[in-house]
Amino acid sequence: MKFGVFYQMPCAPHQSPVARYQDTISQCQLADELGFDSAWLAELHFNPRFSVMPAPLMVASAIAQTTSRIRIGTAVHLMPLHHPIRLAEEAATLDVMSGGRSIFGIGRGSIPTHFEGYGIDREEARDRFLEGLEMVLGMWSNDKFSYEGKFYQADDLTIAPKPLQEPHPPVFIASNSADTFGIVGNLGHNILVAPTIVSTQGAIDGLASYRQELAEAGHDESEHDVFVTVHVNVSNSESEARKGFETTINNYLGTLRDMASSARGSSRAQLLDYETVLDEFAAVGTPEQVTDKLNRFREMYNPQGLICWFNTGGLLTHEQVESSMRLFSAEVMPHID
Repeated sequence: MKFGVFYQMPCAPHQSPVARYQDTISQCQLADELGFDSAWLAELHFNPRFSVMPAPLMVASAIAQTTSRIRIGTAVHLMPLHHPIRLAEEAATLDVMSGGRSIFGIGRGSIPTHFEGYGIDREEARDRFLEGLEMVLGMWSNDKFSYEGKFYQADDLTIAPKPLQEPHPPVFIASNSADTFGIVGNLGHNILVAPTIVSTQGAIDGLASYRQELAEAGHDESEHDVFVTVHVNVSNSESEARKGFETTINNYLGTLRDMASSARGSSRAQLLDYETVLDEFAAVGTPEQVTDKLNRFREMYNPQGLICWFNTGGLLTHEQVESSMRLFSAEVMPHID
C-alpha cells in the first residue's frame, strides 16, 4: 500500500498565508523523512477560508527543492481553467526540477465561482478537459505537435523542457461525479477518489464502473492505481484525536455549507456533519483504531494508495499535525495489509 499526504490549505481569519505555506512545506519535508510515498496539492481559487493555494505547481517546486524521495502531485489541476500549452510547460518544468518525481493530477472542476472568476462557461468543462489532456500528453510525447480542437489549437509546436519521466509523469484523474469514473477507465489513466464528495456507495459503484471500462478498453488493471482520500487524525488518546478532528472538520464542513448556500443550491455538503464524516469517511483515534478503519477502507475500495488528509479544515496546529504524522508512520503504516 502506498501512502500520501494531502493539502488544500484553508486559511482562517486568525491565520496567515505565510504560516500556512511554511507549515505545509515543513510537513511535506517530514513526510519525506517518515516514508510517505507522495504529497498532493490542491488548486482552488477565490475563497481563502477554503484554500489559499491557487498555484500548486509553485508550492510543488518549493517542496521539490527541500525533499529527496517523496513524489509530488497535484490533486488536482483544474484543467478547464488552464491553457494546455502553458500547463504542459509548467508541469514538465516541475518534473525536471524534482528529478522526475512529479505526478500529474487533473480534474474537470465543479465549483461555479471558479468558472465565473475565469470567465469560462461551466458547460464547456468536459470538452475543455478532454482537449486539454490530449494536448498536454501530445506535446510531452512528440517533438512536434499539431492539434485542431474546438477550444485549443497548436501548429507544429515544440515545448521545452520535456518531462524527465518517460513517456510522461503518471496521470491521475479525480472522479467526483458518477459519469467521470467510466471516462477515466476508458482513457486508461489512474484515478483519485474522494468518498466524502461522492459518498461511500458512489465510490464503490464508481470504481466498479472504472474497472469495467478499463477492461473493456483493453487496459491492464494491474498497471493502474486507485488512490482514495481519507481524513486522518492519530493520537495516543482516542478522546484527544476526536476532539482535534471535530474542530478542524467542522470548519471545513461550515465552509462547504456557506459555499452551497451562496450558490443558491443544495448539495451533499449540506447533509454532512461531524459524526457522519467520522463514521463513514475518516480514520480517527489511537493507532490501533486508525489501523482497523483503514483496513476496512482497503477492503471496501481495493485501492493501491491511501491519501491522508491530516488537517482537513486547517485548524489543527502544526505540532498536532506532525505528531499525528509521526504516530501514523511508526504505528499504522506497518500494519495496513
